[in-house]
Amino acid sequence: MKEKTLVSTFTLIGSLASYYYSKSHAKDVVPYVMIGGFIGAWVGEIISNVVIKKDNDKN
Repeated sequence: MKEKTLVSTFTLIGSLASYYYSKSHAKDVVPYVMIGGFIGAWVGEIISNVVIKKDNDKN
């Protein structure tokens, strides 16, 4: 899987999860979506670095 795709997927998941959380608790959506997207991108970067490192170790 490509790094760009992995990071984008986790960013989307984080944003949508935080959007759902803020809507269900009647909070302002924008700050939660921004923070959720940032955390999702961060997790995606960490996971992609682990995956790429494993791929490089195999070769």
